[in-house]
Amino acid sequence: MTAEPPLSFDDDAIERAFGRLAGPIHVPSLTSRERESFVREQLSPWVRLLVRRFALDTRVVPPCWTRHPGMVEALAALRDHERACFTETAAPSAALDWFRGLREIEARLMDLGAATRCSTNQHRENPAARWADNA
Repeated sequence: MTAEPPLSFDDDAIERAFGRLAGPIHVPSLTSRERESFVREQLSPWVRLLVRRFALDTRVVPPCWTRHPGMVEALAALRDHERACFTETAAPSAALDWFRGLREIEARLMDLGAATRCSTNQHRENPAARWADNA
């Protein structure tokens, strides 16, 4: 008869089996260095793939999206949502939930883009951001 391994209350069987998914990224909490690293190393490659996968127009994700905090936060949230929706433990309806999230974030990005009217060749600051900076 083989002895059972002792119980360990620090060991999570689900985490051991599937790994730990990091929680969502709260971009405003990052230092400027952490933000730059996150955007360059993790978010930008994902956004480029997203733009190609769904043929997103520059009115949705302009080339200067990294210079717009609202766009960075919205895209980071969408990325985190996609990661959570496509885990082995996600509900069968999670993929559809992700597409709903994509639609909502796409509308939000278009609203943000409409405020700045950035184009393929030109970046413009958000007028509301300038107002808040002067308050």
